[in-house]
Amino acid sequence: MVDDITLQQAQGLAHYSVTPLHTEDGAVAPHFLKFAEDMGYSWDNLMLDPRFAEIIGKEVATESMANGPLHALAELAPSERARDTFLRWLAFINTDLNPWTTGGSIHFRPHWGRVLMLSQALGELEGLSDTDLEALAAAASFHDSRRADPYLDTGHGARAAKYYKRFCEDTQRGYARATLAGRSIAYDDRVYFAVAWHDREDAEGEEAIRAFFSGRPVSGVDAVRFYRILKDADGLDRVRLGGNDFDPSYLRCSHAPELIGYAQRLYMYLEA
Repeated sequence: MVDDITLQQAQGLAHYSVTPLHTEDGAVAPHFLKFAEDMGYSWDNLMLDPRFAEIIGKEVATESMANGPLHALAELAPSERARDTFLRWLAFINTDLNPWTTGGSIHFRPHWGRVLMLSQALGELEGLSDTDLEALAAAASFHDSRRADPYLDTGHGARAAKYYKRFCEDTQRGYARATLAGRSIAYDDRVYFAVAWHDREDAEGEEAIRAFFSGRPVSGVDAVRFYRILKDADGLDRVRLGGNDFDPSYLRCSHAPELIGYAQRLYMYLEA
């Protein structure tokens, strides 16, 4: 069971909020405009693309939920262990994490919370140890913490991994943390590499991971499998996008397809 302070932290709201699509005067926010410019288009031209307009519609529709409470997801935890881990790391997300807020509502706290829960559900099905599941929770909590925009933003994984490493180093040096998860966090190369490469193609990420870990002793599940589990937990939450944005054939782990219905329930639970 989690202690009362951790439960209060998990039930509370985060100390930060998402940067919305529009500014107070109704203009499109600068980070969205920059995304369009980086693609070589004006905002108005991009909005003529039905696919892009659909994404923007989903972005606006999810803004009202992006800053809301997430602790109710604990009711859908697949086990008592998963529930407690979820609440401890949700407390961390709300209290100790200092993410960038320009990643858009689609990739904000509700997504992080669902990926956190999916990582625990999939990790249990894949037979991971408690230590590995704890590391997976850390990876899920940090994975999108350095998004600059709501779209591909290739490189946000590497930025988040650097933030994770620095957070662990600062904690080891005695930097004060408010949560149990924050105070007990321990640096793990598997977390670093899984987060760093989660926004890249599988082959590219796995090649980098194998190159780094070759000849190095690893305690627990191997780094490539750890990477695949994180990517599947992240990928399963693509059910929130609907349509053709979720393709089960991209799932990597043998048990991941079993969680498609569960991923949909997690999403609908927050939507209700």
